[in-house]
Amino acid sequence: MSTAALATAVAVWVALAAHTIVTDLRMRVIRRHACWAAATSIAVLYSLAAVASGTPRRLLTVVIGVGAVVAFTELFWRARPHSIGYGDIRLINTNSLLLAWWGPAWPWFALTVAAAAATPHAVAARRDHGSRAAIPFAPALAVGTAVCLAAQLVTAS
Repeated sequence: MSTAALATAVAVWVALAAHTIVTDLRMRVIRRHACWAAATSIAVLYSLAAVASGTPRRLLTVVIGVGAVVAFTELFWRARPHSIGYGDIRLINTNSLLLAWWGPAWPWFALTVAAAAATPHAVAARRDHGSRAAIPFAPALAVGTAVCLAAQLVTAS
């Protein structure tokens, strides 16, 4: 049961990632309802997985991992609201929820990979359009999370 719940949580995230990449590239928007629906589904599935595996304390790890990222992103957005869209913040928080199951450091790894993946596009956009240039960040956020998920699959094998 717990393996099925975890696999379903990952599938929910994959659907969210595909949706947000398309909408961010086409319309420069990340839909609120998509992030909240995915986050709610992942939280419920993790609760089921924790209970089924007899490790309800694992949810504390998730809360700690997500809480730190949520606090950081909210403070960052409030300090510099024009530097990142709030849809990106919601996606970061949902991605962090997914990854925190494996430990509180994984969401930070994903953000680091996402920043590295977005850097070439951001540099080119800034060069071509100046300091107010904006890029769709959802693809990079998806790459960062996918890399961390792949790392989990490799290390779990």
